[in-house]
Amino acid sequence: MRAPIGTAIIGTGAIAETHAAAIEGTEGLELVAIGSRSVASAEGFIDKHRNAWNAPDVKARTLDEVLRDERVELVSVVTPTGTHIDIGSRVLDAGRHLLLEKPLDVDLARTLEFAQVAARAEERGLVSASVSQHRFSPAATTVRNAFDAGRLGQLTSGVASVGWWRSQAYYDRADWRGTWAQDGGGALMNQGIHTLDMLLWFLGEPVRVNASSRRLAHERIEVEDTMAAVIEFASGALATIHATTAAYPGLATRLQIMGTRGSAIIEHEGLSYLHLANGTHVGDMGLHGAGNQVIAPNHACHRDATSSASGHARQFADLVSAIRTGERPLTTIADAVSTLTTIHAIYRAATTGVAVELAEVIASPTSDPYRVGTAAPRVQR
Repeated sequence: MRAPIGTAIIGTGAIAETHAAAIEGTEGLELVAIGSRSVASAEGFIDKHRNAWNAPDVKARTLDEVLRDERVELVSVVTPTGTHIDIGSRVLDAGRHLLLEKPLDVDLARTLEFAQVAARAEERGLVSASVSQHRFSPAATTVRNAFDAGRLGQLTSGVASVGWWRSQAYYDRADWRGTWAQDGGGALMNQGIHTLDMLLWFLGEPVRVNASSRRLAHERIEVEDTMAAVIEFASGALATIHATTAAYPGLATRLQIMGTRGSAIIEHEGLSYLHLANGTHVGDMGLHGAGNQVIAPNHACHRDATSSASGHARQFADLVSAIRTGERPLTTIADAVSTLTTIHAIYRAATTGVAVELAEVIASPTSDPYRVGTAAPRVQR
């Protein structure tokens, strides 16, 4: 049997718990270190969770110590968004494989440069990826397989909606949350990013966006809590993306994909609808239905992605396979760059009030803060 891949986590925030659980649940990985700016913070994280882990030798480390630890082969970075690229670059320079939590970073220009760093690291045999756990769900796999087989026909449109609730306390708990400098955006950048990533995965290259943003239900944040945008794709397809943290008490994430031969709806990570014109085969997923319409039981779900490590575990398993076989992982840094570029185009469109071409954003990325509307237009009666 092959020795497990020694894995370290950099960062001790809430999502670090999800990564630790995913690593512990993934065959071929061994959690060996928790890294933080403060060793005391790492030690506190380990003490809190040690009883839930089968990792008796996990050590508290600084980043420098993690990168000097010969046991560490893979590093998962879960620090605040604005630090991702700096830390990720150091990890690759040290010859370790890398997983970065989403988003890649807040600065698009630096992100485009980092994509080249990751590409050169890949040539040296290093695997790097950004978290995109929803692509690994059974529902997403089923719909993607149908799409790849041509059974959805030509995709014509999509609807992506993330209606979540975040209390004021959520933003107040950490001074970096809700800031352009460290959070990089609001409901779209941090809550809607995975559903947008899935939308792009199916509909392809985005070329133009229109958007509006608002800050309606929260105080003391710079970013939006509500965003709506229209995306035009190179194929001619159209899609809408809606993201909010002002939808009490929180609704299911919904992705709707529509084509000339079939349509599908994924809610949270469950397949709630699939209809194919030329017959349906969905495998053993516990689905039921009549004719070509398939409905998944218990599809309504009001949890968000951080409530379960299953998606992260599937992505870690994909990284294990990529590291051991030399094949590319399902999600790459280039995929994450495309998603981040689209987000920046949406923010630019919301700021300027005019349509924005993706090519313009790539040619001229900016680090200037975007603007957000703070009130809905007054309704004339």
